[in-house]
Amino acid sequence: MSFGRCRRPLVLTLDAFGTLFHPRQPIGQQYADTARTHGLSGFTHQDVEASFRKGEERRIVLELRFGETGRYTLTFGEKPSSMRDRSIRTMGRPWVIRSTFYALSPSSAPIPEGLVASLLHRFSSNEGYRMYDDVTPFFEQLREWRKDSSAARPGPPEIEIGIISNSDNRVPSILASLGISTSLRRYGSGIVESRDHSDIGWVLMSYDVGIEKPDRGIFDAARALSPSSTASEKLCLHIGDSIKEDYRGALEAGWDAVLLDRDGKHEGAVPEADRVTNLATLTHRLMHSK
Repeated sequence: MSFGRCRRPLVLTLDAFGTLFHPRQPIGQQYADTARTHGLSGFTHQDVEASFRKGEERRIVLELRFGETGRYTLTFGEKPSSMRDRSIRTMGRPWVIRSTFYALSPSSAPIPEGLVASLLHRFSSNEGYRMYDDVTPFFEQLREWRKDSSAARPGPPEIEIGIISNSDNRVPSILASLGISTSLRRYGSGIVESRDHSDIGWVLMSYDVGIEKPDRGIFDAARALSPSSTASEKLCLHIGDSIKEDYRGALEAGWDAVLLDRDGKHEGAVPEADRVTNLATLTHRLMHSK
């Protein structure tokens, strides 16, 4: 992307999982260790991981954003209304947890409700996730940038930060537990604009909008959710770790995009100007654009 274009108001959006935070240990290990504290046994971490993946795949097929054919059940702007949509939404994570351990249980004994509650809490907070090392410095730089409107801090006259995530409603609580403040503004919340000076001005999750990246619709929904300026004046820039979902999805929606490639495994896959290996590098380039 051309960083010189950043003199316009900037809408900066970020992916969440794999971009801002990641599991503390493999999911199967955390599930298995937690289950053992509730009296379950007779399985390995690998057994639990495989069972979890099967349950998660079934949930995704049945989740609000998909129908039985794998096509989206909602178009941008629609709301879930049927009893089936509401029951699928309610099923969610508790169903996956029970499904994971039912498949490993040698008997029909019920899954302890305390296990379900423990895992729901763990994977909605910093018990289950940790931030990447460059995220805290990244947000510290953004906070300083937003406070400093002097000529000594060149960059866009206005910056707005949002999240676009193929996820459910855990993202805000995970971010908050990791020390990243998040506004209550999200798709369908009815909040027109937040002025609480949170690190994240709004959150857009596929769980709410019924569309996933790389579909253009989720980026269109994000542009509509953004309260700053008019659509024609905004420079919309999305950052994420997936070439398909984040980088190409944003470009095909008419946005600018930067691929976050911490491990350097995508070198040469995108123009070098569109790739960073550290979020702080991106902040420096944006803040010092001419």
